[in-house]
Amino acid sequence: MDLTAWLLTHYGQEQMNPGLDRIKLALKDILPQLNKLRIVIIAGTNGKGETTLRLSELLKSHRHCTWTSPHITRLTERFRTEEGEIDQEVLEKLILECHKKVEEHHYKLSYYEFLFFVFCTWAQRQNPEFLLLEVGLGGRLDAVNVFDAEMVLLPSISRDHQEILGRRYDQILKEKLGTLRPSTSFIHFLDRKYLIERARSMADSVGARTISLNDTLKIPDFDFSRRNLALATAAFCQLFGQDFSQNEWNLVPGLENRGEVVKGRNEWFFYGSHNVDGMRKLIQFLHSETYNFKRSRFDTVIAAFSKRDSSDLKVMMRMLSKSGLGNVVITTFDHPKAATVVEIEKLSREEGLSFVKDIENYVHGQNKNQRVLVTGSYYFLGYFKSLSCF
Repeated sequence: MDLTAWLLTHYGQEQMNPGLDRIKLALKDILPQLNKLRIVIIAGTNGKGETTLRLSELLKSHRHCTWTSPHITRLTERFRTEEGEIDQEVLEKLILECHKKVEEHHYKLSYYEFLFFVFCTWAQRQNPEFLLLEVGLGGRLDAVNVFDAEMVLLPSISRDHQEILGRRYDQILKEKLGTLRPSTSFIHFLDRKYLIERARSMADSVGARTISLNDTLKIPDFDFSRRNLALATAAFCQLFGQDFSQNEWNLVPGLENRGEVVKGRNEWFFYGSHNVDGMRKLIQFLHSETYNFKRSRFDTVIAAFSKRDSSDLKVMMRMLSKSGLGNVVITTFDHPKAATVVEIEKLSREEGLSFVKDIENYVHGQNKNQRVLVTGSYYFLGYFKSLSCF
């Protein structure tokens, strides 16, 4: 069964469709039971996916179900337990079963809402102790907010999806913290003083307890993987009443598409970096003492981007052009959310960067045994891995 094609046929493209009424109606029979579980919601602009996966790793000896979104290469990525991703055949049967229920009850669910409905149906049958729920977009009106979270984690705030979440940081923060409830433990790694103060004020207004990791840990914002791990570890310690100190955790690099290194025809380094702030932090990180790429410079940097404002695309290209990381090549990829070929080619030319339309043939024509950084849209990283050159 081609699940991607089937979902497109029945639920269309994955697009933001704010509101909780539709998913509440679909989950009305199982929501009360699931809400009795220990629930952690992970919100934020950058880092929420890695934080979720790090916490899932820490909870591997406890029964839990993990929801992440979007998926990069496999639909099964969105559905995880302590034993790993859901089996493809199990997911297929579950999707057909849930679709039948949707049709019988005339539920009006979006692509994202339907898959979350499938996840919740599946999670109920796993008898977990914990639910880890990564917000898809925003927080206040995201489907995961039908749950009353025991804990909310916030790795970062920056500008993204401004047309939906607003252009000011306080507006974005308000959307993210719409997931708070009375007695929720709210743990964050914000940097800006006014955002830290605003976050505490918002949490206090609903009776949530705030823990700021910036009070105890001095990790630069560009050292994002260590910050995400610290946040996940602090959450784990809080869940089990344990003391947290910087000496209790160590970073194990190489999560899929987040610092992943794969050796083959070349040595490939995969770092997803889908918005301006993420690209800035990645470049700073790769130049930092933590990473120190100068020990062995990248030969080529290959980047492609999802749809977003031309101004953002231009800024990211300019950052790469001036980064000194290696020879930069801009390309495009086949995905509904990819920026258009015409726009990317035009912006590449304006920024004086090489544009390659057929990246597969380009890579085949290069020398072997190169160090290649692949970055930009997470969707692009998934697409790139499907090519025969990889």
